[in-house]
Amino acid sequence: MMAISLDNNNPDNNNNVKKYLVGIRIWSLIAIVIASIIFIISIFILVWTLRSMSILHPSPDIIYPPFLIPGSIFGIIVGAAVITLYAITIFGLNNRKKFSVKLIRVLLILTMFSLPIGTIIGALLLRRINNPIVKLYLSS
Repeated sequence: MMAISLDNNNPDNNNNVKKYLVGIRIWSLIAIVIASIIFIISIFILVWTLRSMSILHPSPDIIYPPFLIPGSIFGIIVGAAVITLYAITIFGLNNRKKFSVKLIRVLLILTMFSLPIGTIIGALLLRRINNPIVKLYLSS
C-alpha cells in the first residue's frame, strides 16, 4: 500500500489538488449568484408590497396576498445566509482551512435536497472532497 504524502515543495501534487477543487469553487460561485438573485428579488418584492400598501387605502376590493411580506423576508434571510456560507467556503478553500471540508460537505448535502439536479452535483463534488489527497491538502 502506497502512503499518501503531500509535499509543499512538489508543485505537481498541489496543482492536481487545485484542479480537483476547481469544480467546488465554481459550484460555490454559481450558488452565490443564484442566492444573490433570490436576495435581490426578495428585496424588490418587499419594497413593492410595502409601497403599494402605503399608497392604497384599505378597502374590501383590494386583496393583499398575506404571504408576500413574510415570504420576502424569508427570502432575504435565506439568501443572505447562503451567500455568507458559500463565501466562507471559498475563503476556506483558498486559505487551506480545516473547517472548509466539513462546511463543504454540509452545503453539498443541502444542495442535494434543495435542487432537482442537486443530487448529481452533490454526488460528484462529494466524491472530489472525500479524496484523501484533498483532505490532506486542506488539513496541512
